[in-house]
Amino acid sequence: MTVTIERMTRYWAELAGATGGRQFVSRRIEEAAQLDVHAALRVVDGSPCLLFDLPDPGRVADAGFEVGGMRLARAAGEAGQLLVLSLEDRGRRDLFATLCADLLTFSAGTEAGQPFTVLLDRLEAWRLFLRSLASGMDRSDVIGLLGELYVLSTLLLDAPELLATWRAPDDGLHDFENAGHALEVKTTTGPGSRVRISTLDQLDVTGLDRLDLVHVRLVESPQGQTMDELIATIDGLLGSQAMRRDFSNALLRRGLQPDDAAARTGVRSRLQQIVCYGIVDAFPRLTRAAVPAPIIDASYALDLSAVQGFAGPSSTTIDAYRSRST
Repeated sequence: MTVTIERMTRYWAELAGATGGRQFVSRRIEEAAQLDVHAALRVVDGSPCLLFDLPDPGRVADAGFEVGGMRLARAAGEAGQLLVLSLEDRGRRDLFATLCADLLTFSAGTEAGQPFTVLLDRLEAWRLFLRSLASGMDRSDVIGLLGELYVLSTLLLDAPELLATWRAPDDGLHDFENAGHALEVKTTTGPGSRVRISTLDQLDVTGLDRLDLVHVRLVESPQGQTMDELIATIDGLLGSQAMRRDFSNALLRRGLQPDDAAARTGVRSRLQQIVCYGIVDAFPRLTRAAVPAPIIDASYALDLSAVQGFAGPSSTTIDAYRSRST
């Protein structure tokens, strides 16, 4: 079942003329199947909302946020407790409609007894997305995410459980980490070999058994893949619907909006090569311990063409990383 943005907008439009002394005017969304959910308008100001009947209020004792012009909170309904998702910034009405349509579509078709758990997980992914909301992913963001996804697709071959080691969606210090082995992914397009190291900690091996800098080189080509096509490939490597939902939530936390067409289809690329650089003591880099104490952070450009002596085949690094899970 798919609930479209247009359908959500129509629900709220149909409620616009309703009046009453209650907190909300609402109508049940029949397409939501296992979820008991209503499209609603808040009477006091006409703000659009979604109302979810809480089957077990104790399960969502900590649920709630106000971020990105949207609020999630509990409220008392006529027949019990409600979870209320409301728009607080009218300038983001289109995004709110996108969010609501996505929540209902994402929660549909789940196993009996699971849709509310799936809904809460999706709400958390949206909360993290909204926390850092800008105007969408720019070109450098798209290229960076493509590189991570190419690495992820390689890691998941015969090891779908390694999805959980993708740490970038949760603001991890390194893009991937598995049992003490971390991968820091840098992606470029075309012939250039300069990459940007964004913090003093990014190439610091403190607390790790092993750290590799993974350089993903892409070539833009009409015959290449879009991000959506690469995502579909990764979906096919995951062993269950639950894992595919986890992946979709990770993409949202990483900053990829469900309807961001420019990011999802605007760049076609093919993978040219992946080269891995072992971060050892002799590797040239800036770390917190190596700079004067008054310098609390720094970013810098690294020319990978000058450090080829530290390079090795990606297969060796990937095999070492994957072996940590066995």
